[in-house]
Order: sequence, then structure tokens, then C-alpha cells
Amino acid sequence: MALPSRSTSLPAKPHRFRREPSEGWLAVMLLAPAALLLCGVLLFPMITTLRDSLFVNKLTEPGLGTPFVGFKQYVQMFGDPRFGQALRNTLFFGVLTVVGSFLVGIPMALAAHTPSRVRGLARVALLLPWAMPPVITGLIFAWLFNGQYGVFNDLLVRTGIIQEPLRWLSTPGLAVAAMVITIVWKTSSFVALIVLGGLQGIPRELTEAADVDGATRVQSFFRIILPMLAPSLAVAFIFRSISAVQVFDIPYTFIQQAPAQGLLETLGVYIYRTSIEFLDFGYAATLSVALFAVSLAVTAVYVRFVRGGD
Repeated sequence: MALPSRSTSLPAKPHRFRREPSEGWLAVMLLAPAALLLCGVLLFPMITTLRDSLFVNKLTEPGLGTPFVGFKQYVQMFGDPRFGQALRNTLFFGVLTVVGSFLVGIPMALAAHTPSRVRGLARVALLLPWAMPPVITGLIFAWLFNGQYGVFNDLLVRTGIIQEPLRWLSTPGLAVAAMVITIVWKTSSFVALIVLGGLQGIPRELTEAADVDGATRVQSFFRIILPMLAPSLAVAFIFRSISAVQVFDIPYTFIQQAPAQGLLETLGVYIYRTSIEFLDFGYAATLSVALFAVSLAVTAVYVRFVRGGD
């Protein structure tokens, strides 16, 4: 009787492992969609604006066409007194509103962070200006500063600070002050939110140890809290400076109500008027490139300052 033959199995082929992508390539693949989206949203409009600044494109003169003029419109811009006034207004309002937003935002953040009876009210007051659209903010404050039926005049008269209502929007100096107050009220909440996030990251042990050592609240703030808030303050400075240079909504709403338009017109408002009201898209593109250059310069200064501090 023949024994069943053993089945001989073929030797298994060695398993080939697929090479996993390195961390660098994995990061590139994950970031590629976002990078392409940013290029489409940011880089393409920037290149288009730079190209349009080299051509004349006035819809008020359709027979002119769109001839190539090179840097002629840049030369026109540097000789434009209205551009110089708008740039000075932008930098002036930028400095005042950035400083004012920090002077108001830091105490707001401290009030929203410190346990007290008013902490809940402080957090609501912190979120309200940030959540309100800028155009609505401008319209509301233009009504509050109205010379005839404004709430601010009524309060000042009732408290005896002034004897007769002030013409806030008709007087150049008062119109500038009213717009600065409005922008500070709107933007201080953004600074407060960033500072509040920084306060949440400071260990309580440090402030408690300072209390045990007999340090006052003022000493604890300037020697412990403020130095540890430096990164948060730097980030807030960068974002606030960029938004201050590009401010448009609130100045535009105030200009509709105030006769002193020359003192309130920022570079963003001038670009809007040049493109939408005057229909000069080529020169508006040139002004937009100038606004981008100013924003880039402000950002570079602050980044340099932050790196130097590190």
C-alpha cells in the first residue's frame, strides 16, 4: 500500500514592505491643499493687482482703452496730495488707536480674568464689541455723537461737563476724536481676548508666591504678569497694527456724516473712492500696492522687534 505523498509547498516569497513617507514629505502632502488655497486666495489677487497698476483702466473714458503706462501711475501717486493726506491720516489713526486699544484692552482682560463679582459682566462687555460688525459700530457711534440728538451730548450736558451740545461731527478736531474713540472701543476687545488667553496660561503658583512674599498687586503685575504676557502682547501688536493700517469701515461711515472728510479719509477709503466712485481701477490698483507695502513694512518692523526680544 502506497503512502500518501507529502505535498511540497513552494517557498513563500519575501514580503516587500512599502516605504512609508518621511515626516517631511508627509508635512508637504498635508500642507499642499492649504498652500494651494492660499495661493489662489492671496497670491493671485496680489499679482493681478500689481499687473493692473501698470495699466490705465478708467471706465469714465472708455475710448482710452487700457494702455500700458509702466510706473507712471506710481509717479502720479507720489505727487498726489490727497494720497499724502490719506497716508498721514492712516498712520496717525493707526498709532492712536493701537495705543488706545492696549490701554483699554489690558484692563478689560484683567477684569475678565480676576475672580470677582463683575467678572461675568466684564466678559460680556469684552465680547460685545468684537462680535459687532464694524459698519454697524460706525453707524451707532455716528448717531451717539450726533450734535442735535446724540446720547453723548445729552450725558455731558446732564452731568454739567458742558453747557451746550458739541458739534462732534462738524468740528474737525472733535470728529477725529470721535472716530478714534469708536475704533478703540471696537478693537480693544480683540486685544483683551488675546491678553486673556495669555493670562490663562500663567501659573497661579507664581502670583501666589509673590503674595506670600508680600508683593503688591501692582508689583506682581509689572514684575511677573507683564513679562510673561510679552508673547501675547507681541501677537496682538502685529495684528492690531495691520488692521489699523487697513481700516476702512468705521472711517467710511463717519465720512458720510462728517463734513471734515479730509481729516478722516484713510488710505483704504481713498482706494474705495478711486475705484467705486471715480471708476479709475488702474490708479486704485496702484494705491492698493502702496497699502500692501505699508502693511508689509509694519509687519516686518514688529517681527524684527519680536525676534530681537527673543
